[in-house]
Amino acid sequence: MRTSILMRPEVIAFSLLIIGTAIVTLRMTRPGGRLSGRRKGGRAVAAAGGGGETPFKVEQVNRSDPKARMESVTFADVAGLEEAISELREVVDYLRDPHRFERLGATMPRGVLLYGMPGCGKTLLARALAGETGVPFYFVSATSFVEKFVGLGAARVRQLFEAAKSSAPSIIFIDELDAIGRHRSADTTGEREFDHTLNQLLVELDGFAGASGVMIIGATNRPELIDSALLRPGRFDRRIQVDRPDRGGREKILRLHADSRPVSRRVDWGEVAAHTAGLTAAELANIVNEGCLLAARRHRDRVAPEDIDEAVSRVLAGTRSARLMSDEEKELVGVHEAGHALLSVLLRGVQPPSRVSIVNRGAAFGRSPWSTADDREVLTKRELMAQLIVLMGGRAAEMQVFGQPSTRAEDDLEHAAGLARRMVERLAMTGRFELAGRKDEGARGNDEGEGGKEVRELLEKAEQAARTILGDNGADLRTIAETLVLKETLTSAELHDIVRGGGGGTVEMSS
Repeated sequence: MRTSILMRPEVIAFSLLIIGTAIVTLRMTRPGGRLSGRRKGGRAVAAAGGGGETPFKVEQVNRSDPKARMESVTFADVAGLEEAISELREVVDYLRDPHRFERLGATMPRGVLLYGMPGCGKTLLARALAGETGVPFYFVSATSFVEKFVGLGAARVRQLFEAAKSSAPSIIFIDELDAIGRHRSADTTGEREFDHTLNQLLVELDGFAGASGVMIIGATNRPELIDSALLRPGRFDRRIQVDRPDRGGREKILRLHADSRPVSRRVDWGEVAAHTAGLTAAELANIVNEGCLLAARRHRDRVAPEDIDEAVSRVLAGTRSARLMSDEEKELVGVHEAGHALLSVLLRGVQPPSRVSIVNRGAAFGRSPWSTADDREVLTKRELMAQLIVLMGGRAAEMQVFGQPSTRAEDDLEHAAGLARRMVERLAMTGRFELAGRKDEGARGNDEGEGGKEVRELLEKAEQAARTILGDNGADLRTIAETLVLKETLTSAELHDIVRGGGGGTVEMSS
Protein backbone atom coordinates (compact mmCIF):
# COMPACT_ATOMS: atom_id res chain seq x y z
CA MET A 1 0.00 0.00 0.00
CA ARG A 2 2.84 2.33 0.91
CA THR A 3 4.63 1.55 -2.35
CA SER A 4 1.55 2.34 -4.38
CA ILE A 5 1.21 5.77 -2.73
CA LEU A 6 4.85 6.69 -3.48
CA MET A 7 4.41 5.73 -7.11
CA ARG A 8 1.46 7.98 -7.69
CA PRO A 9 2.08 10.68 -10.40
CA GLU A 10 1.23 13.60 -8.11
CA VAL A 11 3.67 12.39 -5.45
CA ILE A 12 6.43 11.92 -8.03
CA ALA A 13 5.82 15.40 -9.51
CA PHE A 14 5.92 17.03 -6.07
CA SER A 15 9.18 15.24 -5.23
CA LEU A 16 10.80 16.37 -8.49
CA LEU A 17 9.71 19.96 -7.76
CA ILE A 18 11.38 19.88 -4.33
CA ILE A 19 14.59 18.43 -5.78
CA GLY A 20 14.66 21.03 -8.60
CA THR A 21 14.17 23.90 -6.15
CA ALA A 22 17.00 22.65 -3.97
CA ILE A 23 19.37 22.41 -6.96
CA VAL A 24 18.56 25.96 -8.12
CA THR A 25 19.07 27.31 -4.58
CA LEU A 26 22.46 25.63 -4.28
CA ARG A 27 23.57 27.00 -7.65
CA MET A 28 22.51 30.54 -6.73
CA THR A 29 24.21 30.57 -3.31
CA ARG A 30 27.45 28.73 -4.01
CA PRO A 31 30.73 30.73 -4.52
CA GLY A 32 30.63 32.39 -7.93
CA GLY A 33 26.82 32.43 -8.04
CA ARG A 34 24.90 35.59 -8.81
CA LEU A 35 23.79 36.21 -5.20
CA SER A 36 27.20 35.76 -3.61
CA GLY A 37 30.08 38.15 -2.94
CA ARG A 38 33.73 37.30 -2.81
CA ARG A 39 36.95 38.96 -1.74
CA LYS A 40 40.24 37.76 -3.09
CA GLY A 41 43.64 39.29 -2.47
CA GLY A 42 43.54 43.08 -2.53
CA ARG A 43 40.50 43.21 -4.83
CA ALA A 44 36.93 43.13 -3.59
CA VAL A 45 34.32 41.97 -6.09
CA ALA A 46 30.64 42.13 -5.22
CA ALA A 47 28.15 40.50 -7.54
CA ALA A 48 24.42 41.03 -7.50
CA GLY A 49 21.90 40.71 -10.24
CA GLY A 50 19.19 38.68 -11.82
CA GLY A 51 18.42 37.15 -15.14
CA GLY A 52 21.07 38.02 -17.69
CA GLU A 53 22.31 41.21 -16.01
CA THR A 54 26.03 41.99 -15.90
CA PRO A 55 27.57 41.36 -12.43
CA PHE A 56 28.33 44.47 -10.37
CA LYS A 57 32.06 44.87 -9.83
CA VAL A 58 33.90 47.09 -7.39
CA GLU A 59 37.66 47.40 -7.76
CA GLN A 60 39.64 47.89 -4.54
CA VAL A 61 43.03 49.28 -5.46
CA ASN A 62 45.95 49.38 -3.01
CA ARG A 63 49.53 50.32 -3.71
CA SER A 64 50.65 47.26 -1.76
CA ASP A 65 48.61 44.91 -3.96
CA PRO A 66 50.81 43.66 -6.82
CA LYS A 67 47.79 42.13 -8.54
CA ALA A 68 45.76 45.34 -8.70
CA ARG A 69 44.53 46.13 -12.17
CA MET A 70 45.50 49.81 -12.00
CA GLU A 71 49.18 50.67 -12.13
CA SER A 72 50.45 52.84 -9.30
CA VAL A 73 50.17 56.55 -10.08
CA THR A 74 51.15 59.45 -7.81
CA PHE A 75 50.97 63.23 -8.02
CA ALA A 76 54.46 63.18 -9.54
CA ASP A 77 52.88 61.60 -12.62
CA VAL A 78 50.39 64.48 -13.02
CA ALA A 79 51.37 67.80 -14.61
CA GLY A 80 49.53 71.02 -15.33
CA LEU A 81 46.97 70.55 -12.53
CA GLU A 82 48.77 72.23 -9.64
CA GLU A 83 45.63 73.90 -8.23
CA ALA A 84 43.66 70.65 -8.11
CA ILE A 85 46.63 68.77 -6.65
CA SER A 86 47.06 71.35 -3.88
CA GLU A 87 43.41 70.82 -2.90
CA LEU A 88 43.83 67.04 -2.83
CA ARG A 89 47.09 67.14 -0.87
CA GLU A 90 45.10 68.24 2.16
CA VAL A 91 43.12 65.01 1.92
CA VAL A 92 46.36 63.04 1.74
CA ASP A 93 47.75 64.85 4.80
CA TYR A 94 44.56 64.12 6.74
CA LEU A 95 44.62 60.41 5.95
CA ARG A 96 48.32 60.16 6.82
CA ASP A 97 48.10 62.14 10.08
CA PRO A 98 44.46 62.53 11.17
CA HIS A 99 45.37 63.45 14.78
CA ARG A 100 46.95 66.73 13.64
CA PHE A 101 43.56 67.82 12.30
CA GLU A 102 41.31 66.16 14.88
CA ARG A 103 42.95 67.93 17.83
CA LEU A 104 41.76 71.20 16.28
CA GLY A 105 38.26 69.85 15.67
CA ALA A 106 38.70 69.49 11.90
CA THR A 107 37.00 66.60 10.13
CA MET A 108 37.83 64.99 6.83
CA PRO A 109 35.80 66.30 3.87
CA ARG A 110 32.96 63.89 3.26
CA GLY A 111 33.08 64.26 -0.50
CA VAL A 112 35.12 65.88 -3.28
CA LEU A 113 33.63 66.58 -6.71
CA LEU A 114 36.02 66.79 -9.66
CA TYR A 115 34.37 68.46 -12.63
CA GLY A 116 35.50 69.69 -16.00
CA MET A 117 35.43 68.83 -19.67
CA PRO A 118 36.53 65.36 -20.87
CA GLY A 119 40.21 64.63 -21.16
CA CYS A 120 41.42 67.12 -18.54
CA GLY A 121 42.62 64.52 -15.99
CA LYS A 122 39.84 63.89 -13.45
CA THR A 123 40.23 60.10 -13.38
CA LEU A 124 44.02 60.45 -13.39
CA LEU A 125 43.82 62.67 -10.31
CA ALA A 126 41.72 60.06 -8.52
CA ARG A 127 44.25 57.34 -9.38
CA ALA A 128 47.08 59.57 -8.14
CA LEU A 129 45.22 60.14 -4.87
CA ALA A 130 44.94 56.38 -4.45
CA GLY A 131 48.66 56.02 -4.99
CA GLU A 132 49.52 58.80 -2.55
CA THR A 133 47.30 57.76 0.37
CA GLY A 134 47.81 54.00 0.41
CA VAL A 135 44.40 53.49 2.06
CA PRO A 136 41.82 51.12 0.55
CA PHE A 137 40.52 52.75 -2.60
CA TYR A 138 37.29 51.57 -4.24
CA PHE A 139 36.73 52.41 -7.90
CA VAL A 140 33.30 52.06 -9.53
CA SER A 141 31.49 53.51 -12.52
CA ALA A 142 28.16 55.16 -11.72
CA THR A 143 26.56 53.50 -14.73
CA SER A 144 26.95 50.09 -13.07
CA PHE A 145 24.47 51.07 -10.34
CA VAL A 146 21.50 51.68 -12.61
CA GLU A 147 19.51 48.64 -13.76
CA LYS A 148 15.97 47.96 -14.89
CA PHE A 149 15.09 46.07 -11.69
CA VAL A 150 13.62 48.30 -8.95
CA GLY A 151 15.76 48.35 -5.82
CA LEU A 152 18.84 46.76 -7.38
CA GLY A 153 20.75 50.05 -7.70
CA ALA A 154 20.05 50.97 -4.07
CA ALA A 155 21.25 47.53 -2.96
CA ARG A 156 24.49 48.00 -4.88
CA VAL A 157 25.09 51.37 -3.21
CA ARG A 158 24.64 49.77 0.22
CA GLN A 159 26.97 46.97 -0.79
CA LEU A 160 29.67 49.41 -1.87
CA PHE A 161 29.56 51.46 1.32
CA GLU A 162 29.50 48.38 3.55
CA ALA A 163 32.72 47.18 1.92
CA ALA A 164 34.31 50.62 2.31
CA LYS A 165 33.25 51.02 5.96
CA SER A 166 34.69 47.62 6.83
CA SER A 167 38.16 48.87 5.83
CA ALA A 168 37.86 52.53 6.93
CA PRO A 169 39.53 54.94 6.52
CA SER A 170 38.98 54.41 2.84
CA ILE A 171 38.13 56.26 -0.37
CA ILE A 172 35.36 55.58 -2.88
CA PHE A 173 35.75 56.96 -6.39
CA ILE A 174 32.57 57.13 -8.50
CA ASP A 175 33.26 58.00 -12.13
CA GLU A 176 30.60 59.76 -14.24
CA LEU A 177 28.62 60.70 -11.12
CA ASP A 178 25.86 62.35 -13.14
CA ALA A 179 24.70 58.87 -14.22
CA ILE A 180 23.13 58.39 -10.76
CA GLY A 181 23.38 61.87 -9.25
CA ARG A 182 21.31 63.90 -11.68
CA HIS A 183 18.22 65.86 -10.65
CA ARG A 184 15.41 63.69 -9.35
CA SER A 185 12.12 63.62 -11.22
CA ALA A 186 9.03 65.50 -10.10
CA ASP A 187 7.17 62.18 -9.77
CA THR A 188 6.21 62.16 -6.07
CA THR A 189 5.35 58.46 -6.14
CA GLY A 190 9.06 57.62 -6.22
CA GLU A 191 8.58 54.80 -8.70
CA ARG A 192 11.74 55.48 -10.66
CA GLU A 193 14.62 53.09 -10.03
CA PHE A 194 16.96 56.02 -10.68
CA ASP A 195 15.47 58.00 -7.77
CA HIS A 196 15.73 55.01 -5.42
CA THR A 197 19.43 54.70 -6.20
CA LEU A 198 20.15 58.40 -5.65
CA ASN A 199 18.15 58.44 -2.41
CA GLN A 200 20.19 55.52 -1.10
CA LEU A 201 23.41 57.32 -2.01
CA LEU A 202 22.25 60.41 -0.10
CA VAL A 203 21.44 58.30 2.96
CA GLU A 204 24.80 56.56 2.88
CA LEU A 205 26.64 59.88 2.65
CA ASP A 206 25.18 61.41 5.81
CA GLY A 207 22.35 59.29 7.11
CA PHE A 208 21.73 58.53 10.79
CA ALA A 209 24.98 56.56 11.08
CA GLY A 210 26.82 58.37 8.29
CA ALA A 211 29.64 57.08 6.13
CA SER A 212 32.11 57.07 9.03
CA GLY A 213 35.71 57.13 7.87
CA VAL A 214 34.75 56.92 4.20
CA MET A 215 35.45 59.76 1.79
CA ILE A 216 33.77 59.78 -1.61
CA ILE A 217 35.22 61.33 -4.75
CA GLY A 218 32.98 61.94 -7.73
CA ALA A 219 33.93 62.91 -11.27
CA THR A 220 31.62 64.38 -13.88
CA ASN A 221 31.68 66.26 -17.15
CA ARG A 222 28.19 67.69 -16.52
CA PRO A 223 28.08 69.26 -13.03
CA GLU A 224 24.95 71.25 -13.90
CA LEU A 225 23.00 67.97 -13.97
CA ILE A 226 23.88 66.98 -10.40
CA ASP A 227 21.02 67.11 -7.86
CA SER A 228 21.36 69.98 -5.39
CA ALA A 229 20.86 67.63 -2.42
CA LEU A 230 24.03 65.80 -3.43
CA LEU A 231 26.07 69.01 -3.67
CA ARG A 232 25.28 70.52 -0.31
CA PRO A 233 27.94 70.70 2.44
CA GLY A 234 28.16 67.47 4.39
CA ARG A 235 27.98 65.40 1.24
CA PHE A 236 30.25 66.95 -1.36
CA ASP A 237 32.05 69.55 0.73
CA ARG A 238 34.65 70.45 -1.87
CA ARG A 239 34.36 71.12 -5.59
CA ILE A 240 37.49 71.13 -7.70
CA GLN A 241 37.38 72.30 -11.30
CA VAL A 242 39.82 70.51 -13.57
CA ASP A 243 40.43 72.97 -16.41
CA ARG A 244 42.18 72.75 -19.71
CA PRO A 245 45.81 73.70 -19.03
CA ASP A 246 47.28 77.11 -19.80
CA ARG A 247 50.54 77.61 -21.68
CA GLY A 248 52.79 76.75 -18.74
CA GLY A 249 50.69 73.73 -17.87
CA ARG A 250 50.73 72.48 -21.46
CA GLU A 251 54.52 72.65 -21.57
CA LYS A 252 54.79 70.66 -18.33
CA ILE A 253 52.40 68.00 -19.64
CA LEU A 254 54.32 67.67 -22.91
CA ARG A 255 57.64 67.38 -21.09
CA LEU A 256 56.23 64.83 -18.66
CA HIS A 257 55.15 62.53 -21.46
CA ALA A 258 58.38 63.12 -23.41
CA ASP A 259 60.73 62.37 -20.50
CA SER A 260 60.22 58.61 -20.81
CA ARG A 261 60.72 58.64 -24.58
CA PRO A 262 63.79 59.18 -26.78
CA VAL A 263 63.03 62.71 -27.98
CA SER A 264 65.57 64.95 -29.66
CA ARG A 265 66.78 67.95 -27.66
CA ARG A 266 66.01 70.11 -30.69
CA VAL A 267 62.28 69.85 -29.91
CA ASP A 268 61.13 73.15 -28.37
CA TRP A 269 58.24 72.16 -26.11
CA GLY A 270 57.58 75.79 -25.20
CA GLU A 271 56.93 76.55 -28.86
CA VAL A 272 54.68 73.49 -29.16
CA ALA A 273 52.72 74.62 -26.10
CA ALA A 274 52.30 78.10 -27.59
CA HIS A 275 50.59 76.65 -30.68
CA THR A 276 48.26 74.25 -28.87
CA ALA A 277 46.11 76.66 -26.85
CA GLY A 278 42.77 75.12 -25.96
CA LEU A 279 43.84 71.46 -26.09
CA THR A 280 43.21 69.11 -23.17
CA ALA A 281 45.80 67.04 -21.34
CA ALA A 282 44.68 63.90 -23.18
CA GLU A 283 45.17 65.58 -26.55
CA LEU A 284 48.63 66.80 -25.53
CA ALA A 285 49.60 63.26 -24.52
CA ASN A 286 48.32 62.10 -27.90
CA ILE A 287 50.64 64.58 -29.65
CA VAL A 288 53.69 63.02 -28.01
CA ASN A 289 52.49 59.52 -28.83
CA GLU A 290 51.76 60.43 -32.45
CA GLY A 291 55.24 61.89 -32.74
CA CYS A 292 56.74 58.61 -31.51
CA LEU A 293 54.64 56.63 -34.00
CA LEU A 294 55.79 58.85 -36.87
CA ALA A 295 59.45 58.52 -35.82
CA ALA A 296 59.16 54.72 -35.67
CA ARG A 297 57.50 54.67 -39.10
CA ARG A 298 60.48 56.59 -40.50
CA HIS A 299 63.01 54.28 -38.77
CA ARG A 300 64.47 57.05 -36.60
CA ASP A 301 66.32 56.46 -33.35
CA ARG A 302 64.91 59.61 -31.76
CA VAL A 303 61.77 61.69 -32.18
CA ALA A 304 62.67 64.71 -34.31
CA PRO A 305 61.08 68.19 -34.30
CA GLU A 306 59.45 67.54 -37.68
CA ASP A 307 57.76 64.45 -36.20
CA ILE A 308 56.25 66.55 -33.42
CA ASP A 309 55.19 69.26 -35.89
CA GLU A 310 53.36 66.70 -38.00
CA ALA A 311 51.85 65.14 -34.88
CA VAL A 312 50.46 68.52 -33.86
CA SER A 313 48.90 68.91 -37.29
CA ARG A 314 47.38 65.43 -37.04
CA VAL A 315 45.82 66.08 -33.65
CA LEU A 316 44.57 69.53 -34.62
CA ALA A 317 43.02 68.17 -37.80
CA GLY A 318 40.72 66.06 -35.66
CA THR A 319 40.01 68.83 -33.17
CA ARG A 320 37.07 71.17 -33.52
CA SER A 321 38.27 74.62 -34.59
CA ALA A 322 36.27 76.22 -31.77
CA ARG A 323 38.56 74.57 -29.22
CA LEU A 324 41.81 75.69 -30.80
CA MET A 325 42.49 79.40 -30.47
CA SER A 326 44.20 81.38 -33.20
CA ASP A 327 46.32 84.44 -32.43
CA GLU A 328 43.46 86.76 -33.45
CA GLU A 329 41.01 84.91 -31.21
CA LYS A 330 43.44 84.98 -28.28
CA GLU A 331 43.73 88.74 -28.67
CA LEU A 332 39.95 89.20 -28.74
CA VAL A 333 39.34 86.90 -25.78
CA GLY A 334 42.19 88.58 -23.91
CA VAL A 335 40.51 91.97 -24.27
CA HIS A 336 37.14 90.51 -23.31
CA GLU A 337 38.40 88.85 -20.13
CA ALA A 338 40.54 91.87 -19.30
CA GLY A 339 37.39 93.99 -19.28
CA HIS A 340 35.71 91.67 -16.78
CA ALA A 341 38.84 91.37 -14.65
CA LEU A 342 39.63 95.09 -14.48
CA LEU A 343 36.08 96.03 -13.50
CA SER A 344 35.98 93.29 -10.85
CA VAL A 345 39.01 94.93 -9.23
CA LEU A 346 37.78 98.52 -9.53
CA LEU A 347 34.17 98.04 -8.42
CA ARG A 348 33.09 97.35 -4.88
CA GLY A 349 30.78 94.42 -4.23
CA VAL A 350 32.47 92.15 -6.76
CA GLN A 351 35.55 90.03 -6.13
CA PRO A 352 37.76 88.64 -8.90
CA PRO A 353 37.93 84.85 -9.04
CA SER A 354 41.13 83.17 -7.90
CA ARG A 355 42.34 82.98 -11.50
CA VAL A 356 41.47 84.67 -14.78
CA SER A 357 42.15 82.70 -17.95
CA ILE A 358 41.48 83.00 -21.66
CA VAL A 359 41.61 79.22 -22.11
CA ASN A 360 38.46 78.22 -20.32
CA ARG A 361 35.71 80.08 -18.57
CA GLY A 362 32.38 78.66 -17.62
CA ALA A 363 29.59 78.82 -15.09
CA ALA A 364 29.46 75.10 -14.39
CA PHE A 365 26.91 75.37 -11.58
CA GLY A 366 24.74 77.99 -13.25
CA ARG A 367 26.61 80.86 -11.65
CA SER A 368 28.86 83.33 -13.42
CA PRO A 369 32.47 83.52 -12.21
CA TRP A 370 32.01 87.31 -12.14
CA SER A 371 29.60 87.38 -9.23
CA THR A 372 29.31 88.77 -5.71
CA ALA A 373 32.19 88.95 -3.28
CA ASP A 374 30.59 86.26 -1.08
CA ASP A 375 27.45 84.20 -0.78
CA ARG A 376 25.40 86.78 1.10
CA GLU A 377 21.67 86.58 0.56
CA VAL A 378 21.00 90.28 1.23
CA LEU A 379 22.40 92.65 -1.40
CA THR A 380 21.78 96.31 -2.12
CA LYS A 381 20.87 97.79 -5.48
CA ARG A 382 24.34 99.35 -5.68
CA GLU A 383 25.96 95.92 -5.35
CA LEU A 384 23.66 94.37 -7.93
CA MET A 385 24.42 97.18 -10.36
CA ALA A 386 28.15 96.53 -9.83
CA GLN A 387 27.52 92.91 -10.82
CA LEU A 388 25.71 94.02 -13.96
CA ILE A 389 28.56 96.33 -14.93
CA VAL A 390 31.13 93.56 -14.51
CA LEU A 391 28.99 91.13 -16.51
CA MET A 392 28.73 93.68 -19.33
CA GLY A 393 32.44 94.52 -19.03
CA GLY A 394 33.61 91.95 -21.57
CA ARG A 395 31.30 93.26 -24.27
CA ALA A 396 32.14 96.86 -23.32
CA ALA A 397 35.88 96.13 -23.66
CA GLU A 398 35.34 94.66 -27.12
CA MET A 399 33.40 97.74 -28.18
CA GLN A 400 36.09 99.97 -26.68
CA VAL A 401 39.00 98.27 -28.50
CA PHE A 402 37.54 96.71 -31.66
CA GLY A 403 34.39 98.78 -32.16
CA GLN A 404 32.12 95.72 -32.38
CA PRO A 405 30.96 92.91 -30.06
CA SER A 406 31.59 89.18 -30.47
CA THR A 407 29.91 85.90 -29.55
CA ARG A 408 32.10 85.65 -26.44
CA ALA A 409 29.52 87.74 -24.57
CA GLU A 410 26.67 85.24 -25.02
CA ASP A 411 26.86 83.73 -21.53
CA ASP A 412 27.48 87.17 -19.99
CA LEU A 413 24.33 88.56 -21.58
CA GLU A 414 22.30 85.59 -20.38
CA HIS A 415 23.38 86.07 -16.77
CA ALA A 416 23.08 89.86 -16.96
CA ALA A 417 19.58 89.72 -18.45
CA GLY A 418 18.48 87.24 -15.78
CA LEU A 419 19.85 89.44 -13.00
CA ALA A 420 18.30 92.61 -14.47
CA ARG A 421 14.90 90.95 -14.88
CA ARG A 422 15.07 89.73 -11.27
CA MET A 423 15.85 93.29 -10.13
CA VAL A 424 12.86 94.63 -12.03
CA GLU A 425 10.21 91.96 -11.60
CA ARG A 426 11.07 90.23 -8.33
CA LEU A 427 12.86 92.92 -6.31
CA ALA A 428 11.01 96.03 -7.59
CA MET A 429 14.27 98.01 -7.70
CA THR A 430 12.93 100.21 -10.51
CA GLY A 431 9.60 100.90 -8.79
CA ARG A 432 7.48 98.24 -10.54
CA PHE A 433 5.91 96.91 -7.35
CA GLU A 434 3.00 95.35 -9.22
CA LEU A 435 5.36 92.81 -10.84
CA ALA A 436 6.76 91.45 -7.58
CA GLY A 437 5.70 87.92 -6.68
CA ARG A 438 4.58 86.95 -10.18
CA LYS A 439 4.97 83.27 -11.07
CA ASP A 440 4.45 83.43 -14.84
CA GLU A 441 8.04 83.94 -16.00
CA GLY A 442 7.90 80.75 -18.06
CA ALA A 443 4.81 81.93 -19.96
CA ARG A 444 6.42 85.15 -21.15
CA GLY A 445 7.77 83.63 -24.36
CA ASN A 446 9.91 85.81 -26.60
CA ASP A 447 8.26 89.13 -25.83
CA GLU A 448 9.92 91.54 -23.45
CA GLY A 449 7.16 91.33 -20.82
CA GLU A 450 5.74 94.13 -18.75
CA GLY A 451 9.13 94.98 -17.26
CA GLY A 452 11.07 94.60 -20.50
CA LYS A 453 11.67 98.32 -20.92
CA GLU A 454 13.21 98.65 -17.44
CA VAL A 455 15.36 95.56 -18.02
CA ARG A 456 16.73 97.03 -21.25
CA GLU A 457 17.44 100.34 -19.55
CA LEU A 458 19.37 98.64 -16.73
CA LEU A 459 21.52 96.70 -19.20
CA GLU A 460 22.20 99.79 -21.32
CA LYS A 461 23.11 101.78 -18.22
CA ALA A 462 25.47 99.00 -17.06
CA GLU A 463 27.21 98.75 -20.43
CA GLN A 464 27.64 102.51 -20.69
CA ALA A 465 29.10 102.66 -17.17
CA ALA A 466 31.48 99.80 -18.03
CA ARG A 467 32.69 101.59 -21.18
CA THR A 468 33.24 104.83 -19.23
CA ILE A 469 35.28 103.13 -16.47
CA LEU A 470 37.32 101.11 -18.97
CA GLY A 471 37.99 104.23 -21.01
CA ASP A 472 39.35 105.99 -17.92
CA ASN A 473 41.64 103.00 -17.21
CA GLY A 474 42.69 102.17 -20.76
CA ALA A 475 46.35 101.56 -19.88
CA ASP A 476 45.48 98.92 -17.29
CA LEU A 477 43.04 97.30 -19.74
CA ARG A 478 45.75 96.97 -22.39
CA THR A 479 48.31 95.66 -19.87
CA ILE A 480 45.95 92.98 -18.54
CA ALA A 481 44.91 91.94 -22.07
CA GLU A 482 48.52 91.68 -23.29
CA THR A 483 49.54 89.70 -20.20
CA LEU A 484 46.63 87.31 -20.68
CA VAL A 485 47.56 86.72 -24.32
CA LEU A 486 51.14 85.98 -23.29
CA LYS A 487 50.60 83.91 -20.12
CA GLU A 488 46.96 82.86 -20.73
CA THR A 489 46.31 82.86 -16.96
CA LEU A 490 46.54 85.49 -14.24
CA THR A 491 46.06 84.95 -10.52
CA SER A 492 44.07 87.38 -8.43
CA ALA A 493 47.28 88.68 -6.81
CA GLU A 494 48.92 89.34 -10.20
CA LEU A 495 45.79 91.14 -11.35
CA HIS A 496 45.79 93.43 -8.32
CA ASP A 497 49.51 94.15 -8.82
CA ILE A 498 48.85 95.33 -12.38
CA VAL A 499 46.04 97.64 -11.30
CA ARG A 500 48.00 99.06 -8.36
CA GLY A 501 50.99 99.63 -10.62
CA GLY A 502 48.80 101.59 -12.99
CA GLY A 503 47.42 103.76 -10.21
CA GLY A 504 43.85 102.49 -10.51
CA GLY A 505 41.54 103.02 -7.55
CA THR A 506 38.25 101.59 -6.38
CA VAL A 507 35.14 103.03 -8.01
CA GLU A 508 32.06 103.54 -5.86
CA MET A 509 28.81 103.01 -7.75
CA SER A 510 25.86 105.27 -7.17
CA SER A 511 22.34 103.91 -6.99
